[in-house]
Amino acid sequence: MRRRTSLRFGLAIALAACALATGHAQDRPAWARDLPNLPAKAGWYQGLGMAKTAGKGDSAWDDAAGRARAQIASQIRVRINNSVSRAVQETASGTEMTLTDAYASTTEQITSATLEGVVLERWYDEDAGTLYAYGAISQAEVEQRFREKMQDALASARVYHAAAKKAMQQDDPFTACGQLLEAMKVVSLAEASLERTISGSIEGSGPSIPVFPVLQSQMCGYLGKLQFEITGGDRQEAQRGKALAEPLLGRLTFRSDHGMVPVQGAHLTAGFVAPASGKAISDFRTTPQGEFSVPVNEITSGEAASRIRISLALPGLTAFVARFPDLARCAASAFQDYTFSLKSRTTATVAIRIVETNLGVPRAKSSVQEEIQRLLVGSRYTVMEDSKVLRLVSEGQLTAAITSGDYHAVAGPLGKIADIAIIGTVTASERNSPMPQIYFSAGRAVVRVLDCKTGVILGSVLLENEKEGGASYENAGSKLLEAMAKKVGERVKTELDKALE
Repeated sequence: MRRRTSLRFGLAIALAACALATGHAQDRPAWARDLPNLPAKAGWYQGLGMAKTAGKGDSAWDDAAGRARAQIASQIRVRINNSVSRAVQETASGTEMTLTDAYASTTEQITSATLEGVVLERWYDEDAGTLYAYGAISQAEVEQRFREKMQDALASARVYHAAAKKAMQQDDPFTACGQLLEAMKVVSLAEASLERTISGSIEGSGPSIPVFPVLQSQMCGYLGKLQFEITGGDRQEAQRGKALAEPLLGRLTFRSDHGMVPVQGAHLTAGFVAPASGKAISDFRTTPQGEFSVPVNEITSGEAASRIRISLALPGLTAFVARFPDLARCAASAFQDYTFSLKSRTTATVAIRIVETNLGVPRAKSSVQEEIQRLLVGSRYTVMEDSKVLRLVSEGQLTAAITSGDYHAVAGPLGKIADIAIIGTVTASERNSPMPQIYFSAGRAVVRVLDCKTGVILGSVLLENEKEGGASYENAGSKLLEAMAKKVGERVKTELDKALE
């Protein structure tokens, strides 16, 4: 009897422990009384995560805990970013990166360290089969940890500096530059936050001197020994909307104590220097030989001399250069510019032929063609005479090209006398008249702007369901063609100017 009682007592203890471990049979905690709402708790950052449980050993707790921590982390980041913004001057001329962005890695470290002090509570809702995770940390504690991090800036800088020194011993200048930059970030942010100069010995021994100038000097020393070399892809001719014919080829080396050595595994990035723009691979690394190859997939804008910059991917360096002018003298070693020239025509010879009909009858003079000619003459365009155009292509060929969409048979012959061809068909036909003695006409226009050298369509104008009334169908058609001429002419001129920018 005593043995049976002991077994029952042991089983009860085990079941109670199991219930506590899984969150079952808990009293509802105060924070869980109004779920999914959080309790009113002024001066605290709170996070709530929830996850459905699928049975023993599932990942519900990890999921819920992760969501709760993520909520707290986002609030801490906002608070610390505000502190950073107040501490540093939020300007960085010549770069798209703000100084707050430059300190993002430091901000993330403070956030992660602060989250380590957050203890999460759990509660299981048996009816809903949902596990909840809740955590909170006081705003005052976050502020205190931020201040502690700033007070401890010298210790953090020593850790980064030691890592940079070790990387240099391994002929890894890219990692060394990255570690030095992190040391500069934490020291400069501390100086701005505490409003005093951080002094000490970066090596851990020796005289106490201002730390930031030492770090800046070492950074310049490392950058000054880097050398980008162009091995291909420079000074290419580009066309808008197309890729560069050749990739950007280069090599990155470092002048070490025992000669020039290739920089392998360096993280590089490619970007267009304004006003140029386009698409290129923006994230790549050097080979063991220090080489890199960057295809440029599209050029969207540029000038006669445009640039694409290959640079060390050191987040925040450009913004630091804007804030600390002494860095500017050595930052040029951290990038290499490749140039390209965008083909553009200052003038162009244009061949125009528009086939125009009113009620199925061809018109000797096209209103649309005359309007296009009027808009182009006297500007950057030279318009070819109609007679020269008609010697090379017939109206039947023009109509067939518009209908089929195959323009090579037209663009090829016209390319002998012109850079650009503007061809199209414009029609006016009878339309049902809703009232007696008033006649309506329906209109349609299809006009293409072609590059005669390639046959590529540079622009297109389409008008449909245009209408106009008149005393007769013929009169209505004539009035409609005149009205369409203005619309088509303006749009063709716009398309042509845009294509040749």
